[in-house]
Amino acid sequence: MFQHYIPVPTDIAQALEAGGSKRVIATISGISIRRALFGSGENERFFVASLDLIRQIGASVGDVVHVDLKSDPDPHKIDLGEEFETVLELDSAAAERFNAMTTGRQRSLAHYVTSAKRIETRIKRALELAHKLRTNTLYGDEK
Repeated sequence: MFQHYIPVPTDIAQALEAGGSKRVIATISGISIRRALFGSGENERFFVASLDLIRQIGASVGDVVHVDLKSDPDPHKIDLGEEFETVLELDSAAAERFNAMTTGRQRSLAHYVTSAKRIETRIKRALELAHKLRTNTLYGDEK
């Protein structure tokens, strides 16, 4: 598995969602991440943690971890990463199309770039995405 699901007690999730946002900042072992709360069935809530994060905090599958949660004050903030941000600054056509997309789609594309471990890979992905944005050749674009 590449990701793990961390359950959030119902009363805590409901208190966080009462403000109208399902985006939270979760802090685990001093590492803060922005995530969405997801639901599964009878008021069960959880958020997704990557395998990399699980390794960083030294946890294993089935371990109990302490998580501090708070509502995300800027739920639309997206970490583009330095490489993707620079490429979009240099390619106005790609940036225009990117900025016209939904926040969720932007977040997915940014994650594709920032999830790479090596800087060379992040640069390659950022350039590849800019080209696809500019030429309307992203997966799902109509031909």
